[in-house]
Amino acid sequence: MKIHHNSEIDYLSIDFSDEIEARSKYEDGIIVRYNKKGNVIGIDITDSMKLFSSSDLMTLREACDFLGISESTMRRRIRANKIKFTKSGKDYRFKKSEVIKVAA
Repeated sequence: MKIHHNSEIDYLSIDFSDEIEARSKYEDGIIVRYNKKGNVIGIDITDSMKLFSSSDLMTLREACDFLGISESTMRRRIRANKIKFTKSGKDYRFKKSEVIKVAA
């Protein structure tokens, strides 16, 4: 999986495979790309920071799932100050916009 964010045009692209796009569907700022068999090969999000800049918080598990990494990898990034977070008791919380920055 490849994740790329172009901050100049505020465009997020997530590629699940390197297959050739046969068709795509656009709805509400989200483009879903399909291969010739109809399988999803990628997702593109226009105005991505607007979509993810809300104060909505993600849990540790949600952030890990989005990034495609393990919790131990995320904890290493936290200890290395590579991602901003807040803590509520023992639970980590991450702004969606911060998780997008890490993905990019």
